[in-house]
Amino acid sequence: MSWLPLYNAWIVCLALVSLFLWKLLGVVVLLVALFLSLSYLLKESLGNALHYVYAFWLFIMTEVLIFGSLFVAVFWNESCSSEAISSFLELPFLGCFLLIGSSLTVTAYHHSVGLASSSLFLLLTLFLGFSFVVLQVFEVYDCECDWVYSVYYAACFSTVGLHFLHVVIGLVGLAVIFVFGDVNLNVFYNDVVIWYWHFVDYIWLLVYLVVYLS
Repeated sequence: MSWLPLYNAWIVCLALVSLFLWKLLGVVVLLVALFLSLSYLLKESLGNALHYVYAFWLFIMTEVLIFGSLFVAVFWNESCSSEAISSFLELPFLGCFLLIGSSLTVTAYHHSVGLASSSLFLLLTLFLGFSFVVLQVFEVYDCECDWVYSVYYAACFSTVGLHFLHVVIGLVGLAVIFVFGDVNLNVFYNDVVIWYWHFVDYIWLLVYLVVYLS
């Protein structure tokens, strides 16, 4: 078993504690530790070590529990006077098409790995994912409410923000595949990044239903 997951877990813990306590030293240590983590992660990705696919599905199960907890918080604190943070027919609705389109292009990439057209599908996926990130930045900027307005809005922004973070992480993984090439990376990591991106796409549909349509 690799030591990297346990090491990354402590990095995340340090980041959260430093954020809540506003400790700049913790952020500096986090950046150094993050660089070390990315270096070893890249080293493992380029190798052909034995990996267990069930570990990834265990990770997905924990992610489902986190999002499920936030969905419950949104429903629990919703009232008759609650309004969505954005109109469901505006930017969030466009975001659905962007992520569904990226799910199609990443599937096309997955089935064409090794062919000349695979890089084109991967580049299109990166473009759609980055467009979604820009879209959500504009959405948050145009919001007339804030996460400090009420517990309901705090739950909504936490749900959308957590998904936004997952999209950024997924884009980093896809960018690594694009830069180093699918033939140079371990096949396991290619599959994991693609499955993770599908998970991000499907979770957004639930976020859209709960946060914007509930």
